Amino acid sequence: MPMRYEPIESGLRMEKRLAERLARKKAQLDEHRPLRPGILARLHEDLRVRLTYHSNAIEGNSLTLKETQIVVEEGITIGGHSIREHLEATNHAGAYDLLRQLTDKGTRITIETILELHTLVLHDLNPTAGQFRQVAVYIRGSDLVTPHYSQVPDLMRQWVNWVNNVDMNSADYDPVVRAAIAHHGFAMVHPFEDGNGRVGRLLLNMQLLRDGYAPAFLLRDWKGRYLTALLAADKGAYTPIVNLVGQAVEAGLDFYLQACNAQPDEHYQQLSILAKTTSLDPNYLGLLARQGKLEAMKRGGRWYSTLAAIQTYQEQAQKGLLQRGRPPKGTSESNTP
Repeated sequence: MPMRYEPIESGLRMEKRLAERLARKKAQLDEHRPLRPGILARLHEDLRVRLTYHSNAIEGNSLTLKETQIVVEEGITIGGHSIREHLEATNHAGAYDLLRQLTDKGTRITIETILELHTLVLHDLNPTAGQFRQVAVYIRGSDLVTPHYSQVPDLMRQWVNWVNNVDMNSADYDPVVRAAIAHHGFAMVHPFEDGNGRVGRLLLNMQLLRDGYAPAFLLRDWKGRYLTALLAADKGAYTPIVNLVGQAVEAGLDFYLQACNAQPDEHYQQLSILAKTTSLDPNYLGLLARQGKLEAMKRGGRWYSTLAAIQTYQEQAQKGLLQRGRPPKGTSESNTP
């Protein structure tokens, strides 16, 4: 079965207004480059958890975003969830770490890269981790017949050549469109017994980051649209998956721009220090941070925020724009915003 990387639709383009928004936001992000080390560190710390959560949730993992953060950052076991779900979280986070290292070095996608990512994603979950499949597989809900396993190595070499623009015309496409087409092409080959979706999304983001974009936020709530778009592409209709990936990239760009427009790195301080400055209880500030009512970030197990963020919370609380957090036991209400 020869691999088809070219879309049937001629002149394939993203929806015009979406493409214009992406171009504008990409240009805004480029104005911030090179990103400050502190911003990059916070971005990757957050992305490591968010991308892990959404990619695993699409595959049926029931850990919440907060539970995923606890498992990944604290190594704590969450009651009511299987060992497999915990391993899926830590494994994907490890694979994201590798992806980040490779993109930081400007490394191209190779067969070895793909197998290494798969090894990390399925570590201690499947004995075939890091190996192309040796059996027939079927894509649930699709009439597509996947290629015979004997063809997988050659098809994946073709795929790698295409995404790297080697002797092929993938460069004719906009980078986001090209990444969407390649993402579907990887799914068509279905090179592994298990883990195709998670590895495919990691490779999608590796392509996007390589081309200077933010990663695609393919959200858990988009699962139905995502699978439907892939099925449409199976039949030659690529527009749905191109537009969906475009929307996911826009969400990623928004996330990056929000981080770039935040207060400078040096304004972030530990909550214990801010508590002394503002005469507020540090436990109360921690509660607000955990509840998402106070803009804050967690680094090395400690919460950090800014005076501006505390002032914003106080102003919003006074205007009734959000519900006040309940002070921890023993905290004076007079010492709370």
